[in-house]
Amino acid sequence: MMKVTTTKATHRGIQMAVMSERTENGLRFCCTNDCSKPKSTEKWFSSQGEAIANERYEIDAVLR
Repeated sequence: MMKVTTTKATHRGIQMAVMSERTENGLRFCCTNDCSKPKSTEKWFSSQGEAIANERYEIDAVLR
């Protein structure tokens, strides 16, 4: 079951929210943001830090 965690952050004024999902191998994490560009696929990571770092990278790529 996927749920939004309490971890929220901003990067360059764009809100990000971390989502987690429990699988048979443990928890995995992905991020969403309120940027107007929709994502075609979700990338999942083994830690919240990795998910947030990837989301910051993707936001930077859109804003360039």
